[in-house]
Amino acid sequence: MIRGHSLSAIEAGFVMTLVGMAAIIGKPIIGFLSDWWGRPKWLTIGILTLFTVMLLVFGTLTNKTAFQFAAPLLGIGVFVYSPLLAVMVAEAAGPALAGSATGLTAGFWQLGSVIVPLVVGFVFQATGSFMAAMAALAAGPALGAVCMLFVKEQGSSTAAV
Repeated sequence: MIRGHSLSAIEAGFVMTLVGMAAIIGKPIIGFLSDWWGRPKWLTIGILTLFTVMLLVFGTLTNKTAFQFAAPLLGIGVFVYSPLLAVMVAEAAGPALAGSATGLTAGFWQLGSVIVPLVVGFVFQATGSFMAAMAALAAGPALGAVCMLFVKEQGSSTAAV
């Protein structure tokens, strides 16, 4: 955003703050929705699809105002799926292994924190294209949404009727 779209460091930082604020607000809301609806699989697919779309949209944006409007939706996509996956992993593992399974899942997620910046940086360096970098980044949640289609949801006995 700074180099490619002439935003100042403060303006780009504000955009990223909006991403984070959406996550702070969105995570509890998605938890309540999941408890109420009892269908974390489909909420996860929806959020991962939003994540994919917003990364692609973000790659096409060109000015500060557009980035500021898109940032909260990107923040929802980027961060809000993780509590849903955590609850599905814990339910699938059962009470005796919920902690271990969730911990292993969180550790696996951290691989993304190492691998993704390398891949996206390589794509950006090779192409000089912000859009190409965002498209490479969008491949992850798109694949995640497809994989979620094959997940069997556990029957939830605590979902509100």
